[in-house]
Amino acid sequence: MPGLVPGIHVFTASHFTKTWMAGTGHPARSRAGTPTSPAMTGLGQVPRLRGDVFARIGAVIARLARVLTNLMFVAVFLAFLYKIVMRYAAGDAVAWAEELTVVLFIWIVFLANGLVVDERRQIVFDLLYRNLSAGGQRWMALARSLLIGGIFVCALPAAVDYIMFLWRERTPVMGWRLDYVYSCFALFMLAVIVRAIYRLALLMSARWQQGL
Repeated sequence: MPGLVPGIHVFTASHFTKTWMAGTGHPARSRAGTPTSPAMTGLGQVPRLRGDVFARIGAVIARLARVLTNLMFVAVFLAFLYKIVMRYAAGDAVAWAEELTVVLFIWIVFLANGLVVDERRQIVFDLLYRNLSAGGQRWMALARSLLIGGIFVCALPAAVDYIMFLWRERTPVMGWRLDYVYSCFALFMLAVIVRAIYRLALLMSARWQQGL
């Protein structure tokens, strides 16, 4: 669709499948193939530790984001059905429904991956990591969190600046400002940075094994 991301249907559908599965109640799988602790939440793999304010805040944000993305998916499904019915029953292409679907998918992908889906539900190459000792895993996790967090911190100003620049552009059908449409990407980047900082702090604390 002009003015939006080409090929977004393919990109979002593959990622949203993981997001939807995350909300179905199936236990997460660890790298060794065994269920992980149900105390893990979506925001930054934050364990719900007693007295841990940041973990409780992360759990609340993850639950709110899960509800919001589920509602968005329902809206996508209804808009898709409406478009099919109108196309074949009334001969109307209903362009606004397609544009709404694309925009909602963009938000679903970035909100869910930033705030709902924890790292253990992501597809990772961990052949080396899982064969290390606990101490080796700790140092590798520290390096990875520092690298990813650092990259996102460096990229955030430019990303926000470009998103703000997009206020000049609007979606073709509904006329929504593109800075609003893509603001979810800035939220995603902030979530990744917060997750990296929290994990770094956890790995450097006495509870470092809970950050592996």
